Amino acid sequence: MGGMYMRKSSMLFVTTLSTLSTLGVGLLGPVYPIFIINRFSASTVDLGILYALFCLTTAFFKVLAGRLVDVFGKGKVFFVGVVVGALCSLSYIFASSLLQLYLIEFFYGFSYALQRPALLAIMFEVSNSGRRGLFLGMFESIYDFTEAFAAIFSVIIVSRFGFEPLFLMCSGCQAATGILILRAKNKP
Repeated sequence: MGGMYMRKSSMLFVTTLSTLSTLGVGLLGPVYPIFIINRFSASTVDLGILYALFCLTTAFFKVLAGRLVDVFGKGKVFFVGVVVGALCSLSYIFASSLLQLYLIEFFYGFSYALQRPALLAIMFEVSNSGRRGLFLGMFESIYDFTEAFAAIFSVIIVSRFGFEPLFLMCSGCQAATGILILRAKNKP
């Protein structure tokens, strides 16, 4: 019975980590192009290049991040990823040029690259091999629900309060994820 409780609490812990880190990144998604165009008078080409930079940085560093997970552990790599992500979210508030946005996107891509392999390794460790597919399907559904919620919530926040509170929320979600990792009794 204790093992079953531990497994359920571990699954809840991983789901909470995933939800918070997803909100940390996902709240930006729908409104990020509006922020760039409004604040920096950027072109649609700039939008495409910034997004491509994020994606390419993430893709390039995920293999290295996977190796870092093997060497240093899932929890440590995930923690570094969310801390860098929290700092990137805050840095949007202070960005004053497109060049600074390009730097932020590079580091945000690096942050996400660290987070994803570490989170996947944590999920595989927590999931029951007999029901791994069910757990991963549930996890991915929660990820998609979180993204949908983030899309609606971010538009409401920006339309009522502006971008700065949203960036603070993103940073707060990532920081809360990091705090949960640090406070975890049995670190993943």
